[in-house]
Amino acid sequence: MTNNRRGFLRKLGLAGAASLVNPVLSTLSAQTGASTGEQDSVDKSHENPDGSFTVSILQTTDVHCQVHPHDELFWENGKSVFRKTGGYAHLDSYFKKIRKKNPHTFIIDTGDMFQGSELSVKTTGQAMVPILNELGYDLYLPGNWEVIYYKKAMQTLLGSLHGPKVCANMYHDLGDGKKGELIFPPYHIWQVNGVKIGFIGYTDPLVPLRQSPNYSKGIIYTKPEENLPHFVDVLRNQEQCAYVLVVAHLGLSQQIALANMEACKGVDYILGGDTHERVRKPIQCTYSKVVEPGAFGSFVGKLDLTIKDGKVQSDR
Repeated sequence: MTNNRRGFLRKLGLAGAASLVNPVLSTLSAQTGASTGEQDSVDKSHENPDGSFTVSILQTTDVHCQVHPHDELFWENGKSVFRKTGGYAHLDSYFKKIRKKNPHTFIIDTGDMFQGSELSVKTTGQAMVPILNELGYDLYLPGNWEVIYYKKAMQTLLGSLHGPKVCANMYHDLGDGKKGELIFPPYHIWQVNGVKIGFIGYTDPLVPLRQSPNYSKGIIYTKPEENLPHFVDVLRNQEQCAYVLVVAHLGLSQQIALANMEACKGVDYILGGDTHERVRKPIQCTYSKVVEPGAFGSFVGKLDLTIKDGKVQSDR
């Protein structure tokens, strides 16, 4: 980290700790064609006594450019309580803490990262780029608000982020209803200790209806179930992934509906976003489990996979 970046994070208020899947609190006394990412060598330094090892997948979503800590509503003992939570500096602190504890950590953001604050409006989202790059996300999914500054700006903003991007249902519009190529790779593979974990991305196909269609001009959206079985087959049978996740920005109701469709067969988890729901326990559906980790950087989702002999033994 450069001195300038270190100073920048200090100005944001770098202090404090975050707790698993719980609030990212701002006080020190708080509770505590695809793209491929590979690790070539087998790291046995973090194996469990039985020879298994654990990978951690962290998720943020719908942060909406909330750079600083803010008041968040909680229910405690039947009463409403407001606590300072969130802020990118605290997310940075938490990510570093988890990565230090377990180098086999993969961090994703599932959308709405360039819209939602005065700073984002004044800079058309550009102020978020160095912040997100500093945090070192491993994967991004565009949300419904990534098109707020129109297609070209969306491509520029996401293209400026260091981590790979995925989305399997956003196509270039060639005119007259004709679909071109996908704007982003449909999936990403994380290879750790020789084990492949696949991520397929989907954003809300209703974007042109729920927002001004001018925002998404030049883009054609499709429903996830139209090509999800194909990409599951690619990851499971061609790429030999041991675990497959959908990273989604569909909203909780659409994510649950998808997890109950046969098209979702072969997907282990849907890591969702869009509706800002605090899903503290996974929702078990017919074919997949569904979670969503709140919004505004107040919460971080954490999924731990225990892997042994090339297979995922458990997820929690």
